[in-house]
Amino acid sequence: MKTNAPVSVRSIDTYDEQKITEILREQMNTIGYDNAFFEKKKVVIKPNLVMKKAPDAAATTHPVVLSALLTVLGERGVSPIIAESPGGLFNRQRLEGVYRMCGIAEVAERHHVELSYDTEAVFVPFPNGKTVKTFHVIRPIAEADVVIDLCKLKSHGLTKMSAAIKNFFGVIPGVEKFEMHATFPDYKDFGSMICDLCQMLYEQKEIIAITDAIIGMEGDGPTAGTPRKIGALLMSANPFASDIVGETLLGFENTVPIVREAVSRGLCPADISDVTLLGDDIRPLCISDFKEPETAENRATSTLSFFSSGKWGRFFMPRPKAVPDICKGCGECVASCPQHTIELIQKHGKKIAKVRHANCIRCYCCQELCPFGAIEIKKNFIIKIASRL
Repeated sequence: MKTNAPVSVRSIDTYDEQKITEILREQMNTIGYDNAFFEKKKVVIKPNLVMKKAPDAAATTHPVVLSALLTVLGERGVSPIIAESPGGLFNRQRLEGVYRMCGIAEVAERHHVELSYDTEAVFVPFPNGKTVKTFHVIRPIAEADVVIDLCKLKSHGLTKMSAAIKNFFGVIPGVEKFEMHATFPDYKDFGSMICDLCQMLYEQKEIIAITDAIIGMEGDGPTAGTPRKIGALLMSANPFASDIVGETLLGFENTVPIVREAVSRGLCPADISDVTLLGDDIRPLCISDFKEPETAENRATSTLSFFSSGKWGRFFMPRPKAVPDICKGCGECVASCPQHTIELIQKHGKKIAKVRHANCIRCYCCQELCPFGAIEIKKNFIIKIASRL
């Protein structure tokens, strides 16, 4: 494994396709992704297309970055497949809607590249797994020789940050993601599972991690936050090392659980100072006031951790709640809840979602997949006060 594979960092603050193409070309040349590297290999691009969102929402990989990548791959004689498994039902109709809304279908058509509608999955053994020994993985990824991890840098309600490591959760087919949340309700166990998944692919495939950090998302990511300019493109053969850079850019250094899990396994350097950086100076790109998700702990709230178990635990934990004025009663959250703890009720003359908090595991799938942004995270008032300390 390439534990200390370099991470190329390039500064760019707009989705200018010509400039992005030049940067990706230079990064691939520098790292060594030449024609010989790709020869006779099946290449699959795995973007982050978590749900049907327009590109300017900053929840998904921007189509301009994909288009630039396809140009550079075409120069190397590569004709890749684009494959994804968004949350919810995993069928052709849903994939068509996601590809279209996210701007991916138009790019694929223009570049004459195949979009995968293969909804089959295969079991892939991983004896080295710490938490999971076998994963059910969508077939295009399982059969790939090279996987291009084309992720988006953003905040995340459960894992704090979503980037190269977390993007691979999208290789688990559709609603099976909800089952994984139910199986691993504790965020540490969930993070260990995600780390197993990424490690499995890292050991079995050639990985090219490309992070769209031009415009990211802060606050209640991965879908309900606010776009925030970061101004960078990252590339590395090591997704774990790439995420060390990602957490540093956001001011989250040494606090993202799945990255710390990777460090504990020796999959990447322990600190940004030990990462081999290529390209531009990272320091001007680092953000000091990037907004964490409402679910994140800071030093003050972590001192309340003795309340996190027993009868007081649920009293202090953040709770998802539907905003009546925004909720359309569509039932997407009901279908996506791994604990089946959300129901639609009649209130104010219409159907709205209601979360039964007694069974809620705080995975925040409801917030992540709500098409209307109607799920907010409510903090206990004591936690709110502590957060300001």
